[in-house]
Amino acid sequence: MINFFPWRFNSCTVSNTPSYGAVPSCITPHISSKNVSCHCILIILCFMYMPGLIENALTSMVFDTSQYGQRKYGVINSSTRQEIELEERPSSCQEGGSSRRIKKYHAKKIRPFLGLSINELTELTQYYLSAHGGVAAGQTDGLKDDDAVEVSSDQTHEIKRLISSWSKLSSAGYISSKPNGSGDDEALDAVMLTKKEKVLAAEMAERCLRHLIEGRGCDTVITAWVKAGSYSDLVHAASLLDYMENNGRNNIPVDRSNSSYITTPKSITKCYVAVLDGWVKSPFEDAAIKAEEVLRRMVSLGIHSVKHYNIVMNRLATNGKTDSAVQAERLLNEMIDMFKSGATIAPDKNSFNTVIKAYAYSGGKYGSRNAKRIFSMMEYPSKYGLQGLDIKPDKVSCTSIMIAWANGDADGACDVDAGRKAEQLLKRMEEAYKINGNEGMMPDTATYNALLKVLGKCGHPQSAQKSEEILDKMLKQIDEGRNIDCMPDGITFNSVIHNIATSPDVDSPQRAKDILAKMNYCHDHGLIHERPDIITYNSVLNSYAQSNSPGSAYQAEKILDNLEKSFDSGAWNIQPDVYSYNTVISAWSNSDDEDSVQRAVSLLDRMLARAEIKEANPKPDTRTYNTVLHAWSQSNDRNAPIKALGLLELMFRYYENGNEDARPDIVSFSTVINAFSKSNYSRKAQECQNLLRRMQKLYDNGQVNMKPNVFVYSAVLNACAYTFGRDEEKEEALTIGLETWEELKSSCRPNHVAYGSFLRICRRLMHEDDPRRTNTITRAFNQCCVDGYLGIYMFKQIRADYKLYVSLLHDYLVDGEVEFDDLPAEWSRNVRERRKSRQPRKRSFGYR
Repeated sequence: MINFFPWRFNSCTVSNTPSYGAVPSCITPHISSKNVSCHCILIILCFMYMPGLIENALTSMVFDTSQYGQRKYGVINSSTRQEIELEERPSSCQEGGSSRRIKKYHAKKIRPFLGLSINELTELTQYYLSAHGGVAAGQTDGLKDDDAVEVSSDQTHEIKRLISSWSKLSSAGYISSKPNGSGDDEALDAVMLTKKEKVLAAEMAERCLRHLIEGRGCDTVITAWVKAGSYSDLVHAASLLDYMENNGRNNIPVDRSNSSYITTPKSITKCYVAVLDGWVKSPFEDAAIKAEEVLRRMVSLGIHSVKHYNIVMNRLATNGKTDSAVQAERLLNEMIDMFKSGATIAPDKNSFNTVIKAYAYSGGKYGSRNAKRIFSMMEYPSKYGLQGLDIKPDKVSCTSIMIAWANGDADGACDVDAGRKAEQLLKRMEEAYKINGNEGMMPDTATYNALLKVLGKCGHPQSAQKSEEILDKMLKQIDEGRNIDCMPDGITFNSVIHNIATSPDVDSPQRAKDILAKMNYCHDHGLIHERPDIITYNSVLNSYAQSNSPGSAYQAEKILDNLEKSFDSGAWNIQPDVYSYNTVISAWSNSDDEDSVQRAVSLLDRMLARAEIKEANPKPDTRTYNTVLHAWSQSNDRNAPIKALGLLELMFRYYENGNEDARPDIVSFSTVINAFSKSNYSRKAQECQNLLRRMQKLYDNGQVNMKPNVFVYSAVLNACAYTFGRDEEKEEALTIGLETWEELKSSCRPNHVAYGSFLRICRRLMHEDDPRRTNTITRAFNQCCVDGYLGIYMFKQIRADYKLYVSLLHDYLVDGEVEFDDLPAEWSRNVRERRKSRQPRKRSFGYR
């Protein structure tokens, strides 16, 4: 069986291992009758099924179980270590002294490959540095400079053991050797090394170390530091690049005729790419800057490519900073300049797509315009001096520009014409694919999803209808097998439902529910892969919540009940989340049903009860409580403000007991203040001021989110403006209103509601003979016009007092009337309702 193989298992001969060079006799196995059969069977199986494991099988046969083999190959177990230590120590240490001191001394001097002679250790070192390195002795001819030296992890481990063995030989100055005629069981003698042998040991240790640095071991070590993941580990990996530049390849001459390792530019590049990739994939704040620093070093060494530029550009584009897109375009322009100057590097299609996506997602001022500008460079390269580059737009480019149109510029507003442009671009893509056969322009799921996003945000009057048509087109292409890349996913269906939910159509909730049923049908019949998830159901619930049709809140709660029952019974794995409950509660709070408030409160109680039964069930959050507070603020119940205040106190109690989800915020306070201001509760101005003072105290105690804003002050002013009752109550409301107005002006800028409420306070609660009345109203009106907050509400308050009406607007009176739309537009530039008021038919508020 042994002679079946092309090599011989003989301890005194050299076997010829194909493609690995000469295997030194010092590592050929000692074969015993007990283990040769099992090893040969293993090798036959490896030969038949796994040829790559033959070398591992041979390696496992290197070490026998004899005491000599343990000493010879450095395999020292606990039972023989003490004996070998005693044999290895110098004769001066064998006489006298305690055994503890001897063991301590020799614990530091024990070395791998114990028992090998200088020649055997040299032969083994040459073997690992050449044959196992992928370059056998005498086989370096024909290697190119960029051929990488293969160094496995096992190879690296053995070289490290060789470094340790040679280093300890050089420092100890002696080596163990077998006496003449001694057997396997006899002790080893310590032989002193000559000066030449000491120098050889040091040189061989350095040679092994340089092999790790010069061969693939260098990028293996750097990759290991990079994969460690921490910031300090990445910095350390980058410092190894400094070591390479200062002490590595550039200072080591290469002699191909007598070299066991090859210096290669490819392995240098791999080291830099490993560090570059580490910074690119890391989440640290300055990772993009660090990645660009590595790129600059690669450029200085001439080992950069467009791929390296692209990955740094992508990291800059996704770092979340406001100037991320600008920084990505800076690198793009750098490559464009290199291309125009005649350099071999030039930007490719991915370079331009990266910048377009950066502008699409980061937004910023003129984000969509800048994305369109880069897109135009791809459409007309010769116009920008880029002729010769294959950078024609593909579906990634078109999809990215659609997303840029959807996200708009700095204000997030989508261009009203974006829907039409996106539809035209999709039509061009379909024509390029069908007529010209350009597969790179074939629309996919991401493209259609981007178009749906544009339609949903641009305010297109037919966005719901067009969204359904796009979904039907995608399903038809899948059914006919014409374009399998456009299979609708969860985002597709959710976008269609969202666009339907936001439409003003009366039947939008039912249409959204039909899309949900269609999604279930398509999944059950294998047309799509994804089932409806909780986001899909929430989108349908939202369509009912935004609908004003009768019974919409009831239908939303019915869907929620089905979700609860199906999840509790295990029929579905879709669990309602807190957004689901908040949406249904919002539907009831906006409903005109008589029991709408009670139904909203009932849902809140149900959430609390389910959370107590099972911790995994969703708990009410601040938005949940605020939605119920909003329901109370809209209620006609005479006790609504008191119940709203009680719910606010309940939130504080839960929060003080450690429930962070119930923490009241500024919306909670402003909603309760609104509940009081809209009620007929006596002394409601005082109650609103108490809530305002409570907010100010919380803010002073460090809760920065409790700083009263203009909406809170406006609600307090509104409560004062609509105070009725006895004279002392009106006087109290006037005092509170004047104090609140001064606090508002010193804290923030009044809006059109605040101006209107304050003028109503002065007009109603100040007596006509009060000397403050005319001056206060005149100053407030003039300041309102200067600030650009003259709205309809403010105009009505002026019109209610004819003397003030004439004195303030006498320049615009025509037959005793003033047309609101004839007033200077500058006076109402900051009021949104001003735009709505400009209709073909003008309003008239004059006296008749």
